[in-house]
Amino acid sequence: TLFNVANNIRWLSSGPRCGFAEVQLPDRQPGSSIMPGKVNPVMCESMMQVAARVMGNDQTVAISGATGGQFQLNIMMPVMGHTTLESIALCASVTRAFVEFCADDMQANAEACEAAVEKSLSMVTSLNPYIGYERASALAKEAFKSGKTIRQLCEEQNVLPADDLKEALDPWRMTEPH
Repeated sequence: TLFNVANNIRWLSSGPRCGFAEVQLPDRQPGSSIMPGKVNPVMCESMMQVAARVMGNDQTVAISGATGGQFQLNIMMPVMGHTTLESIALCASVTRAFVEFCADDMQANAEACEAAVEKSLSMVTSLNPYIGYERASALAKEAFKSGKTIRQLCEEQNVLPADDLKEALDPWRMTEPH
């Protein structure tokens, strides 16, 4: 839904240092008065507000359809039609604005994304065929407790030869079936 997309992008752009910061949004208006330099996700928030309005319109249609019809006549048809058409217009308008003023200029923060992948405990999954589930699970637990990455622990403990480890922990390889 538009609400979920906008909210996810809003969260992914949170930061610049204490949030996810995986997505960089274009600066569309001055930031916070208490935090200079902050980029507010105004286009995401705008789309979320429109989505909330559309959800309200949907409730209007549902209630009108359920309660307005007696003897094959529904006196609520005008409000049902109006709110449906309003919702279509609102969604079309906010989607165009979101694309033009946000999505077209939005960028992935490759450095933050790569760091998040490297820190992820799920990196250990690709080691299962090499070292088995139990050892991989133990590595994940140790990485969590120590704050080290799976790669760091594998290098320290000589879990695999360097070339095999590099191949096994290549995140791009994990995106394709083997």
